[in-house]
This record gives sequence, C-alpha cells and structure tokens, in this order.
Amino acid sequence: MTMRARNASLAALALMLAASTASLPAHAVPGGDLGTLHNGRWTCEQGGDAAILPRHVPDQEFRITPDSSYRTPDGKGGGTYILLGRAMSFTSGPYYGRTFQAQGPNTVLQLDANGKRTGVRCTRTGAPSGGFADAPEAGVNGAN
Repeated sequence: MTMRARNASLAALALMLAASTASLPAHAVPGGDLGTLHNGRWTCEQGGDAAILPRHVPDQEFRITPDSSYRTPDGKGGGTYILLGRAMSFTSGPYYGRTFQAQGPNTVLQLDANGKRTGVRCTRTGAPSGGFADAPEAGVNGAN
C-alpha cells in the first residue's frame, strides 16, 4: 500500500468514526450529562403550599442567557454556570458557589453547603428576555 493510499484510508476511517459519534450526548465524568438551562428569567421563592403563598426572594433571582451564562436582576453582574446531570452550580460572577438541584427543565432547588435543600426554589418565568434592565438579546435569541 502506498503512503497516499494509507493516508486516504486513515482519513476515511477518521471521518466514519466522527460521523458515528456526532449524535451522542456530551458526557462529563463523574457528574452526568452536560446540559444547559432554558434561557429566560428565573424567579425565586421560598416556602408555600396549597394553603400558604410562597415568599418572593428577589435577591436570589437570575436570568439565564446563551452560552451557559447568567445575569443578575439589576443587569450589573453576571457569570457562568454548569449543569451536570441534575446538579447546577454558578461557576463565576456574583453568584459563584451557589448550587442547585434541577427538578425539571424549568425548576431548580437551591442547596446549602452540605447539599441539603434550603427551601428556595427558582422557576423559569416569562419571555427569554426576562424583563431585566439589560436585555440586549430581547427579540433576538428566540423563545426556548
């Protein structure tokens, strides 16, 4: 086999391997599948049940933006987050270190330093722009 034929065979094999794994989900070890939250405003509240209204906790709120990023409600701060399986953590910015457990695509439960639920839950509400003061992508990033 000539060098040119060998290189062509290796290139074809590499393309076949790349094509066969292109549709597989990204896996992170050991935390689970790498994911993202839905873009938009996330409103936080504490407590509440069928008889008692929950208490609004505005200082815990955030807006999820593209590229695993978030903004604070005042629009002056922001950073990044990571979602591995059901575990979500803010990894930079003013909310660095806050951790949550995802309960579905639109709800996360805040955890304390020991991994116990704090009673604060945040849910995605409204349009993707979230109504925060610094929503330059309003009308651009679409509903998701």
